[in-house]
Amino acid sequence: MKTKYKVFLLILASILYLFSSVTARAQTQKGITVSPSVTHIDLATDPAQYELTYINNASYSVTLTLSVQDFSELNDSYQINYLSPKDAANYKYSLSSWISFENNNLELNPGEQKTVKVFIDKDRITKGGHYAAILAEIGSPDSKQNANVRAVLASLLFVRANTGHEVEDGQIVTFQPSRDWLDFPDSFIVRFQNNGNVYVVPYGLVKIYDPLGNQVAQTPFNISSLDALPQSIRRYDVAIEPFQKVLLPGFYTATANLHFGDTNKQISAKVRFFSQGSFNFVEIGIGLIVILILLFYFRNKMRRKHT
Repeated sequence: MKTKYKVFLLILASILYLFSSVTARAQTQKGITVSPSVTHIDLATDPAQYELTYINNASYSVTLTLSVQDFSELNDSYQINYLSPKDAANYKYSLSSWISFENNNLELNPGEQKTVKVFIDKDRITKGGHYAAILAEIGSPDSKQNANVRAVLASLLFVRANTGHEVEDGQIVTFQPSRDWLDFPDSFIVRFQNNGNVYVVPYGLVKIYDPLGNQVAQTPFNISSLDALPQSIRRYDVAIEPFQKVLLPGFYTATANLHFGDTNKQISAKVRFFSQGSFNFVEIGIGLIVILILLFYFRNKMRRKHT
């Protein structure tokens, strides 16, 4: 009996140890921050270096091992697809070949912060836009982590070269309302296709006009300053909030006027759509049917009284 009791205590202690180890590791990962998380550098105007600041807000000491990994954007999204070294070698927008650090390893005590300089080889970088993720692999100097578990903190870097051969070109390939049936749209879908060789951040306005030509909504486009990577299509969802509560049924006109890039390229799109406005055609139709049935019923009833 005593043996079984000791075995039970041993198993319980092991479970508690594993749980505390996992919890400590999760807290460590959550407690490490990097600033800035996204950096844009134009080598025509900006220095070819910048600083990253890492802060350890956890109650554990950590070590950070820095590296660079190229990525590509999946079309119609902003999910990052990390590239293997073999794939990155053939990717013309890769950046890792021209990045170096003043120090590849940092050790942070609880509550400590440190900065590290990131250098860009501006004399060797090729034309166009290049981007990569600066990765900081998180480890503990006091314990051996499971080799299968890798906690990594990423900071994105976008660099525009200054070779004189940077091309800015783009178009709107989709501009359509997002809604249920004939409801007035609560948002618009805009797909921006970047045909150039540099990343750009499109801005602008989406406006909506009612059947009488009155403007009923105006929303800034891309208030989050999201990049559109070269040779890709980026989807933007633009929330719509009309100025007035009562909207007429009929044909509406929506326009998107955008600008982007250092050369301030201008593009636009227009779409017409039918909306029931503030009215609900289904409810109105059901109401009319009910009224007609009641009228027909009372009419027949009155006729019977007179016969």
